[in-house]
Amino acid sequence: MSNFDYGFGTVYYPGIKQIVSANYSRSHGITPDVCQIEMVPQTLNASDSGYTPIAPDGYLLFQFDEYMNDARTGRTQILLQGCRPDRASVRQSETSINWTIPIYDRRWKWKFGSFSGHWNVKKNGLIEPRKKKTPRELADMCLEAMGEQNYDTRDLLDLEKKTSLPYRNQVFPEVHWDRIPPAQALNDMVTKLGYRVCLGWDDKVRILKYGEGALLPTEDLMSGGFEANLPETPDSVTILGGITMHEALWELEAVGLDLDGDWRPINHLSYATLDSSGEPAWHLSIPPSFPEIRTRFDEIKFDKKPSDDEYKKRKDQYALATETVYRCYRLKYPVGTKEKESLRQKFDDLGYQLGLVVDLGHRPGEKVYDNLQEKYTEARRELFADSEPVIPGPKLKNPRTGRLGDYKLQEFEQILPVLETRAELAIDSYSQKLIRRPPEVSGIYYDPQKVGDTLTADEKLHTIEVSQFSVLPELGIIKFSQPLVQYKTVKGKNGDPDETHTLPAEMRVLIATPLKNLVGEPARYEHREELKAKYRTKPAPLPDGLKDNPRKLPGGTDTKVVIKNEIVQAYQAQYETKKNAQGKEETRLVNVVDNSEKEELVKQALAAIDVENIKITSEDSGSGIYAGLKKIELDGAIQQVAISRTESGGMTTTVARNSEVSVVVPDFDERQRGIALKEMIKQHNETINKTDQVKTKGA
Repeated sequence: MSNFDYGFGTVYYPGIKQIVSANYSRSHGITPDVCQIEMVPQTLNASDSGYTPIAPDGYLLFQFDEYMNDARTGRTQILLQGCRPDRASVRQSETSINWTIPIYDRRWKWKFGSFSGHWNVKKNGLIEPRKKKTPRELADMCLEAMGEQNYDTRDLLDLEKKTSLPYRNQVFPEVHWDRIPPAQALNDMVTKLGYRVCLGWDDKVRILKYGEGALLPTEDLMSGGFEANLPETPDSVTILGGITMHEALWELEAVGLDLDGDWRPINHLSYATLDSSGEPAWHLSIPPSFPEIRTRFDEIKFDKKPSDDEYKKRKDQYALATETVYRCYRLKYPVGTKEKESLRQKFDDLGYQLGLVVDLGHRPGEKVYDNLQEKYTEARRELFADSEPVIPGPKLKNPRTGRLGDYKLQEFEQILPVLETRAELAIDSYSQKLIRRPPEVSGIYYDPQKVGDTLTADEKLHTIEVSQFSVLPELGIIKFSQPLVQYKTVKGKNGDPDETHTLPAEMRVLIATPLKNLVGEPARYEHREELKAKYRTKPAPLPDGLKDNPRKLPGGTDTKVVIKNEIVQAYQAQYETKKNAQGKEETRLVNVVDNSEKEELVKQALAAIDVENIKITSEDSGSGIYAGLKKIELDGAIQQVAISRTESGGMTTTVARNSEVSVVVPDFDERQRGIALKEMIKQHNETINKTDQVKTKGA
């Protein structure tokens, strides 16, 4: 019920002489809300008489005077300090010209500042004591860095108790803040935990739990809409994490790029060097000059024109050899995999034939090429699958026996594109960020800096510095800056002297890969939690006596999937190297560990699910329009308060609970998407900090 007969509202801003109307909405978040002011035009020329400058850092004063029987009975004021005007626009009608000027509230200053911190870092599954901070402590640090002296973060204490929020007890979010505005750091952290940043009319910043707060008032209500709690609820919420990482030690095979655009083992290339019997003999053409391949080109270099097909083919073959052969090694099998000789022979024979067909000029789209390529691809797939390569990860149940066994890959494409790191976490020495370790490449190869003048390298594995190679993820190829070979002594035949042959190096890489099923879907961390029964939808019973005896549809709804790419399941294979009966060292898989307990993946998922449950089960929502100026504070439920002053001096206040109704500003979720998009673009454009995948020496 109204406590006044009529009232008159006014709005003031320093430098604006006459305000015709104003509309302002105060909402959750760190994005400044805007007061759209319609004003009478005034001079902006300082030399004119009557010139009044519009303050660049001023205040907005909303004032409403209440009258009863022509006597003023009350005055309500709301003061917003630190406001900033923006560009004015002109609105012209047949009778008048007015300017519209937006005034931003003081949160426009929150986009500035630089704040850094790395907290709640885990080592061996435990947070370092010196790096441990509660959400409230982190929020206080951010607010202090923002220059706020009047704030309230008591609601965050719920995260430290064991009663009110069962899924988020003792939450210590790991944060990596590197020179970002402190307001952004604060907003990112609390929003993920189900809280909101609320700026009050008293200029106090409060961190309040989303969905909880005051009811809509009833006094001076002019109109309103109230909604029952009828959310679109699923039966469960599923947290879907980032792509699972499977770290294993892989053998590498030497490959090269051919004229048809395909990567193949070097013995299958169209320009492979052959001996007198037609067998691959790369030892006759060693890097970096590849004399045999170069000679083939030199034979016609002066006899044929560059436009000639044979000239172009031999030139391109030489260029491909120098660029890729002995420099590119592709993942072959996880260490310990055994091949079937018959399938290898079949694959090699088809590869030899394909090389000849490519050398003759046949390309994709021609029947002779496509038929052979199809057989070659199938032979490689058969060879790979029957070798039963084991990848570290969850055990797979045998449908016939019910026993758990190793996960065996069926196709090489199941691990493409490979990741550019290992799964193991480490602290980057430069940025202090938590990063994945770089791949570790080792092998038996000739290194002139280590073995002196002799061409024979020892049979020990040597590690290659990270700076000496790069990863081609889509191809599963490790590309080295220099050719890698090994030299082996081969006994001469029929009394011939021994020879030293150039052979591909025996290389391996410790690297993480995804794991895809046969339809190409990558494995991800997944955790599902059923909603409480009272929140699930149930179909109403059908009335009796319906014609045609309709079939009753099944009840229930499917799960709501929430993507949390920061939750990553990681498996790491552990190996041991021992000498076999012949005295040769062999490496075999002994154990697989994962990060579920160390990084508390279930706890992270449950915290995210709890946030979703709050959104689903929040209390009644609605909005109301009230006469006059209502100084109603934002809280977790009161999400928006909008003030409107009309041209006639009337003033109303619109209050929204668990919803946002003002069309002046986007809703909270849209504002969050805008902030995230701007940050993503900023990170993409920055070149000063590229430390997430930093490459350091060693591994």
